[in-house]
Order: sequence, then structure tokens, then C-alpha cells
Amino acid sequence: MRRLLVLGATGSIGTTALKALREGLMPDCQLVGLVGHSNVKAVEMLAEEFSCPFFINSDGAPLQDFIESVSPDITLNGIAGHDGLPASLATLSAGSVLALANKESVVMGGSFLFDEARRLGRRIIPVDSEHSAIYHLVQDHQDVEHLVITASGGPFLDRKDLDSVTPDEAANHPTWKMGRKISIDSSTLANKGLEVIEAGFLFNMPADRIEVTIHRQSIVHSMIRLSNGAVYAQLSPPDMTLPIVAAVNDGHAALHDVVRPLSFKDLALTFQDWDRQQFPLLALAYQVLEKKEGWPIAYNAADEVAVAAFCQGRIRYTQIAGLVGRVLDADWSGTAHSLEEVLAVDRAARKEAERCLASL
Repeated sequence: MRRLLVLGATGSIGTTALKALREGLMPDCQLVGLVGHSNVKAVEMLAEEFSCPFFINSDGAPLQDFIESVSPDITLNGIAGHDGLPASLATLSAGSVLALANKESVVMGGSFLFDEARRLGRRIIPVDSEHSAIYHLVQDHQDVEHLVITASGGPFLDRKDLDSVTPDEAANHPTWKMGRKISIDSSTLANKGLEVIEAGFLFNMPADRIEVTIHRQSIVHSMIRLSNGAVYAQLSPPDMTLPIVAAVNDGHAALHDVVRPLSFKDLALTFQDWDRQQFPLLALAYQVLEKKEGWPIAYNAADEVAVAAFCQGRIRYTQIAGLVGRVLDADWSGTAHSLEEVLAVDRAARKEAERCLASL
């Protein structure tokens, strides 16, 4: 029986993982701990239900001590936003395999995160549906020429006038049920930009060998293009249960009936290119991945500040990309080699974003 710890227990990833446990989809796993952030009552109730200890991850709290105390074999990091990076590093330091659903850990941590994993002899398994698909596809192929990541296009793909978009409209994703921030990022394709950067680090792939295609049905999660021209794809319903269960299971037990099988009796799949003018945040992400160094950290920080400002009514929806672009105009050269250096760049980028906000 493998020991499982869930970080971000009340978020969308944590909730889906716990539902899978209830339904017996991870029979090889025993839940040994839960970590939450602000919803203390909900975490307490979950801890009682699963008969395991819990921890509230507030600023300065010794998360690594808690992880070490419950001794997980694998830790699912479903924490949202930049707080996920310290949690990922604490997981690796505590000796656990990291099932990573927090893309900011890779975007901010970059090569430093993977250097730490190698130094400590730990493994990182991606949980995002796109990266989970690629992770399993590349295991059988050594001659991958391109990665092809799909994007739903969000709620505004065919809408031209976006000045009056409200936060509720932007968070109303047509396919996936996710947290508010990630849903708004999906509407601007900033989330896909983060995934492009993440894929570059996860699979050591340069920006010019990562493609994004609009796929409204969210059935094809990612594809790989081989040097011989063949394309291999992973298809399943738009449900995060499969990538979560696959990562946590990590090949230790046969998986059965995790998601409903696709029916091809009436299944139409469409693909189209994305508009660089309509989705400038995705275009910026490619530039960021080419530059690396501190630019991915600044991209993530600026986007978090911009989305928060939009939700607070401080800027319009159409000003989000412009704010991020202005932050990226600053010099973010220099590679971060420690968590402290990463967080220093993150703070500087947030300060620059607030300065730019004040001048709008």
C-alpha cells in the first residue's frame, strides 16, 4: 500500500483526487495526510472522513516537517499559484515522489527545480492533462520532433468585443471546471502559455518545437510528432481524474474504468491555428521560453497581478496582456539558483507590475 499526501486538498485537483479515492480508483493508495490553506473547516472534515492528520499551510509554517512526519511515498501538489513552488521543494526534500499539478513550480523553478530533484534522487510526474499525455507518449518514443499541446480556446474564441468582459464571464470555461484564476487564464490563453513554458522545462524542448492548436472538444489532450512524420495522440474525455490517478498510481497497479470510454459513433474532432493578435499572452510565453533566465518568473508574477487587478475592477479584461507585456519589457536576465533567488525575482516582478498598474 503506497502512502499518499494531498497538498491543496480543497482545490479542484485535491477534490478530484479525493473523489477518486472514495470511488476506489486508487486501491493501491492510503491517504496519510491533507494540506490546506484557508478553508480550515473543510480540511478538518476531510481529515476526519479519511482518518488522517491535516496541516494548514500558512506563511512561515514548517510544511516540510509535516511532510516528513507523515512519510508519504508520493505527494500530489494541487496548490494553486506561486505558493506551489516552496511546497514542491519541501516535498522533494522530504523524500517523496512529486505528482505535480502546480505548473507554477516548473515555470518559476525552471532548471533549478529539476536540478534539485536530480540532486535528491527524486522523481517529478506531471499531472496537467496535457503534460500527463506527453509524459506517457514519450516513454515509448525516443525520436520526438515536436510536442503538440491542445487548447480549448476558452469562452471568447469567436467574440470580438472584449472590453466589457466581466470576471464571471471570463471564469466561465466552456469545457473544464477549474478554479477562478486558472479559468480566467484559459480565456486569455495565458494558461496555455504557462503550459508551453512548463513543457519546455519538463521535456527539455525548445520553444520552436512546441506547437499549440485550438481543439474545442478537449478530447485530444496532447500529441507528439516524430521525426518520421508520424503523430501519436492521447484521447480521453475532459476529466482530470485520469491524469491524477495515473500520476499517483505511477504504474504500481492496473487501472480500470477511471473515465468513461470514448464512443466514436458521433465524435467530431476539430483543430485550428490560434491568432497571435487575439492571444498575445500565448505569443509572449514563447518569447519567455526562448529567453528563460528570470523571464518565466516575471511572466507568471505579472499575470497573477494582472488577473487579480481585473477581478478587483482595477483594469479591464483587454488590459491584462498589456500589463504583462510592460512588465516583461524590463530586464529579467540572470538565472535563479535557489528558492530565495526565485522569490526575489518574483517579488521584483510583482512590484514592477504594481508600478505599471499605477500608471494605467
